[in-house]
Amino acid sequence: MKNSLNIKFWGVRGSTPCANDENMHYGGNTTCLQVEVEGQDEFLILDCGTGFRNFGNRMNEAEQSIRGRVFITHPHWDHLQGFPFFKPFYEGKNWFRIYLPPQGEIGCKEILQGHMSSTFFPVSIDMLEADIDCDTFQPGTKYFEEYSIEYMWADHTVPTAIYKLKFGDTVIVFSPDNELATDDSEKTRAFREAFSRFIKDVDILIHDGQYDREQYESRVGWGHSAWEEVVEIAYEAGVKRLFLTHHDPDNDDEVLANWEKNIKEQHSRKFEFLALAKEGQEVAISYQKTEKIPAK
Repeated sequence: MKNSLNIKFWGVRGSTPCANDENMHYGGNTTCLQVEVEGQDEFLILDCGTGFRNFGNRMNEAEQSIRGRVFITHPHWDHLQGFPFFKPFYEGKNWFRIYLPPQGEIGCKEILQGHMSSTFFPVSIDMLEADIDCDTFQPGTKYFEEYSIEYMWADHTVPTAIYKLKFGDTVIVFSPDNELATDDSEKTRAFREAFSRFIKDVDILIHDGQYDREQYESRVGWGHSAWEEVVEIAYEAGVKRLFLTHHDPDNDDEVLANWEKNIKEQHSRKFEFLALAKEGQEVAISYQKTEKIPAK
C-alpha cells in the first residue's frame, strides 16, 4: 500500500530575510520546511527561519490542539528567527518537541533560552504556554511512527546537521547550510566522499546552493556551496530530485531565474526533477511502508 507525503517550502532564503519586491518570486523568508505525512496529526518541521511564523499563523487557525516535532539544523539566526513568533507556542493546549544537535557543551534548551533571553526578546522560552520539551539530538537515529531521522555533520561554521529522513522506502535529505569545498586537501576529499555516501540514491535532496562558482571564489570558508558543485555531486550519487535552496539575499529574482534557466538547460536530464526552491512550493511524493518503526 502506498502512502503519501507532502513537502512545503515556507522559507528558502539564507542569511537574512529580504522583504523586497525583487525577491518575491523565489521568496524572502528564511529557511523553514514542512513535511506533511498522510493520516498523521503530528506535524514535522525542519528549521525555524521566518517562514516558521507564517506556518504558525496557518496552524493557529485550527480550533483543535496542535502537535508537532521541530528539527533545527543549527542555531544561526536565520534558522531561528521565526521561533519566538510561532503563535501555537503560546497556547497551553498544544504539544511540541524541539530537536537540535549539540553545540559543543551547550544543549538545545540552553541555546533556545539564550536566543529568547531578555537581552534579545521580551518573552523567555519558559514563558511559552504549550507543552514544549527540548531534546539535544546526539548523533544516532530517532524512530517515530512513520519515519526515522538521523544526521551527519555538515561543513559549516558551527556544528550543523544534515538531516536524513526515511519514510518506508523513500529518503529525503535536508542540507540547507553545507559547504562543498573545492580544494584538494585530504579533509575536503574525505568530507565529500562521506557526504556522497550519505546522499547515495536518495529520492529528494534539498541542498544549499547559495552561490555560483564565481561568487564562491570570494566566500570560501563561509559555510555555503556553489550550486555547480551540488549538481555534480548529487548526479554522481544518484539523487533523483534536487532542490537548491538557501538563496543569498543579494541574489534577486532576476539572478536566480537566470541561474535556474541555465541549470535546467544544462542538467535537468540528469535528474527526475531539478529546480531552485521557491517559497510556497509544494512537492507530493508517495512511499511504500516497510516494517513498522518503533516509536522512541
